[in-house]
Amino acid sequence: MTASDPPTLASGKICYIEIPATDIDRSAQFYNQAFGWQIRERGDGTTSFDDTVNEVSGAWVCGRPPSPEPGLMIHIMVADAAAAVDLVLAAGGEIVQPIDPEAQETLARFRDPAGNVLGIYQQPGLAEAEQASEPGDTPLVDPIPEHLHTVTPRLVVRGGAEAIEFYRRAFEAEEVGERFTGPDGGIIHAELRIGDSIVMITDEGSDTEAPARSPSALGGALSAIMATYWKDVDAAWERALGAGAEVVFPLADQFYGERGGRLRDPYGQQWMLSQRIEDLSPEEIARRAARLNPGAG
Repeated sequence: MTASDPPTLASGKICYIEIPATDIDRSAQFYNQAFGWQIRERGDGTTSFDDTVNEVSGAWVCGRPPSPEPGLMIHIMVADAAAAVDLVLAAGGEIVQPIDPEAQETLARFRDPAGNVLGIYQQPGLAEAEQASEPGDTPLVDPIPEHLHTVTPRLVVRGGAEAIEFYRRAFEAEEVGERFTGPDGGIIHAELRIGDSIVMITDEGSDTEAPARSPSALGGALSAIMATYWKDVDAAWERALGAGAEVVFPLADQFYGERGGRLRDPYGQQWMLSQRIEDLSPEEIARRAARLNPGAG
């Protein structure tokens, strides 16, 4: 079972958990960091989660007292309980019952940021199964998400939510999956599908160890330009201009057999829009380049 597989459906299955919280964003961040739960926003605006194999979902709710003492105990399966304990502590949780090396089963209990006590259970053999790499073995988690290619650009912008709406209008972008936002509402991670490709979006932040700055914060400077191809580049160009992009280099037929130009979006990112209009040999491209610049070479 992987996260992309449909969940097992059967009468009697435990399928949904509501966890008391005092700060929903903080609790969501804790379970994402400690256990890899996927965070999403439901249609009604509720912050929800799915477990790592898409089998159990739930949500955090305010206004209910936490469960600070063991009663009905929920245990989270892990491959390595000691590593899970370290992740719980790093994410801001507290260990209330450490691992007993003499016990028959490897268990621990922790308290989350809202005060709830839950358990950690180390599944025998899970570490080996997750690390399977011999021919014929099937890892539990596909190392590359099926909707991504080997290289996926991540654009750093100032005003991520507004930028996503611009890309919808300009490039007919479709948001994929759920946004992950920080306590201040800034976008930590969002994915857009433009044509057959994914572009990730993140708001610039204040991380001093690995600063990520938008072109707006760098005086318009760029280190990468998005190159895109369209079946009808003129239509794509006009749509982007209509959405608020500005021209850097006008759209025109180019000597190398493409019609293309470059635009700047309102968030400082630059986009090359192109359409191949001729199938040319390298020799023909070289001849045309020489005619344009006779003194070169």
